[in-house]
Amino acid sequence: MRTGFNPQLGKTLLIGFFATLLLLPLWIVRYPPLLDYPDHLARAFIIVHLKDPAYRFGNFYFTEWGPYPYLGMDLSLIGLQHLLPTEAAGRVLLSICVIAVPMAGWWFLRQANPGHDALALWTVLLSYDPFFLDGFINFQLGLSLCFFTLGFWLRYLEKPTTLRWVTALTLATCGYFTHLIAFGITGFVVLVYSLARLFNLRQILWSWGLFVPGVILFFLSHISSYNGKETQFHSLAQKFFAVRSELLHSYSLWLEVVAFWVLIVCIFAAWFGNREFYWNSTWLIVFFAMVGLYLALPNEVGDAWLIDVRLIPALFLLLLGTAKLGRRQRVLALVAVVLFGMRTVDIVRNFISQQSALLNTEHAIQMLPRNTRLLPIINVDIVNDDLLHQVYAHFWAYAIIERGVLAPYLLDFRGRTPLRINKGYIPDDPETRPPDWNEVYNNYDYVWTYDTDYYRGYLLAFGTEVYHSERLRVFRLHNGAK
Repeated sequence: MRTGFNPQLGKTLLIGFFATLLLLPLWIVRYPPLLDYPDHLARAFIIVHLKDPAYRFGNFYFTEWGPYPYLGMDLSLIGLQHLLPTEAAGRVLLSICVIAVPMAGWWFLRQANPGHDALALWTVLLSYDPFFLDGFINFQLGLSLCFFTLGFWLRYLEKPTTLRWVTALTLATCGYFTHLIAFGITGFVVLVYSLARLFNLRQILWSWGLFVPGVILFFLSHISSYNGKETQFHSLAQKFFAVRSELLHSYSLWLEVVAFWVLIVCIFAAWFGNREFYWNSTWLIVFFAMVGLYLALPNEVGDAWLIDVRLIPALFLLLLGTAKLGRRQRVLALVAVVLFGMRTVDIVRNFISQQSALLNTEHAIQMLPRNTRLLPIINVDIVNDDLLHQVYAHFWAYAIIERGVLAPYLLDFRGRTPLRINKGYIPDDPETRPPDWNEVYNNYDYVWTYDTDYYRGYLLAFGTEVYHSERLRVFRLHNGAK
């Protein structure tokens, strides 16, 4: 008896294949080499163990909660740590990130550009985009919530029900608590789309009402207070080149350049000579409005940075919804699969290659006494080092998780992160301005330095070098670790 091919089984196998490839880089290495990730993981670990008598965190840190954004990752990691060890919890959250972005893109395209599910294969390129590789986990979660929200909102417009509106409202509010820029992108898309479609008053009120809780919470959080620092803008040339670097940047420059030009050729091929091609006019308007917003936004405002470039992944997703391609979408989807495979090989190779240096650094962590006071002084080479290769800047934070050390310089932004440092001397930019060595001596037991050999003489005057590997040195102060 002959049986035909089961399309549903084929889709399931395809999803499983892509999920496996997406998760592979995260689970085959001891330490995922993502820049800010160790800092975020350590912050959540401290919050969970703040009153644990096995640690002394309560003497050095305290929490300050409020209705402000960027709590999504902290709350997720705190919840996962009640079920899993800290590092496993972090890896699970990273796994959710890399899967959620393409899933959200598929869900959005299914509503915005029906019949073009194959184009969603391009969204897997965003799973390991530069923001994720730099460890900006909140933004990746916020981006996925943005497009899940838009997808459910479009379903509500198609058939308004209370359940669909409440679902969209819940997702939009969760988006606020995850990342403010992603929340703003969601609101901007809804605003432009509703104006382009000439919504009636009832549709406008229900659509814009999705963002009322988030806007109220934003002003209650006091994060809206401008701190008086200068606003910095990218030039038009910088914004143009950022499209490539912030969308496809990876460890290999040649692959980044090839992927960019393949993408340009695919955009042209989607239109040229395609009799089935026609524009989705409303989404085209939204796309160009987002381009205008990207050109108008600053790169930095006060302590907030990389503002404008965070629109680039959203622009890419919106671009996929601007036109009907007919059968040609399948050929273009195969190109996306090839690019995804090449990028995955590149990422896996580089994740593995960085483990040797990270494991050497782990040896320095293991020699630290438990619950000791540690001052990290890291000279980050922002001129010559790509962010993807600056994992050393935050890797010391694993000492908090593995040895319970007390250390400053975790990402501590009032109104954005809930953890605060309680007391003690914290040098300001010690890698460029010499700290008060007497205060260092009185407040810390160990000093962890990276590429700061110019301080070695000072530290040896009242300490002993107990570890040295390449540019990393660890000093025990003579009053410390008693």
